[in-house]
Amino acid sequence: MPLVTTSTDALGITTITLCDEANLNAMSEEMAAEFKATILSLKKAAATNIIILTGAGKSFSAGGHLVMLDRKRTLTPDENQRGMRSFYDSFLSILTLNVPIIAALQGAAVGAGLCLACAADIRIASDDAKLGFTFLKLGLHPGMGGTFLVPRVVGSSVATELLLTGRVISAQEALKHGLISRISTPEKLLDDARSIAHEMLACGPTARIQLLETMRRDLTGLPAALEREAQCQAINYASPEFAEGLAAVREKRVPSFAKGASIARK
Repeated sequence: MPLVTTSTDALGITTITLCDEANLNAMSEEMAAEFKATILSLKKAAATNIIILTGAGKSFSAGGHLVMLDRKRTLTPDENQRGMRSFYDSFLSILTLNVPIIAALQGAAVGAGLCLACAADIRIASDDAKLGFTFLKLGLHPGMGGTFLVPRVVGSSVATELLLTGRVISAQEALKHGLISRISTPEKLLDDARSIAHEMLACGPTARIQLLETMRRDLTGLPAALEREAQCQAINYASPEFAEGLAAVREKRVPSFAKGASIARK
């Protein structure tokens, strides 16, 4: 079964769906490879005017796949740093398509999955959505461009709070913070995303692309942020802290991290 599917209608609205419903569309290296291949295929076809990014079933994405994350503990920091950059780049290759991206979020939209949604130009969510940048709950530095993309979406102060606490918030709170632009229902979510796409298509196509390029100009700082994230996550994967965070997720309990940890200052 494919982990990523696409469909394009007569107007050039392409829906990209993350399809690992049994694992809440958790992001694996296999999904990353399929996602990158999907983007390359769409670029060659040149038939897409707008993208709707969503997840199959009841969730958008539960973040990094636990099997993949556990495997990272057996690799060297250098292997993990290279691997994470490739992983980030595969999903963020969606930004190489010079078309508007609408992320339609339902259910769990957390961790790397929510960071991918922050790469979209517009985010909408169903009223059952639970959104959070939960990396630190795992003892893991944020990745997938979160340290760059989240402040860009909600501002530095709110981004810092959400990233440092790992708090999971409702669609209502996400709307208040500007993380999403509207709330829908699970039944109407994709219809509402298509309605936004139709509004865009009623505007001038050249001007639409120009505006998109203007709005994305500050993305030139993203590669440096990704490199820093990969460096930090490579260190985390070898740590007891990450092992405890991963075990806590699997055992559905609160992690027991060492209290009062500090970094010596010169």
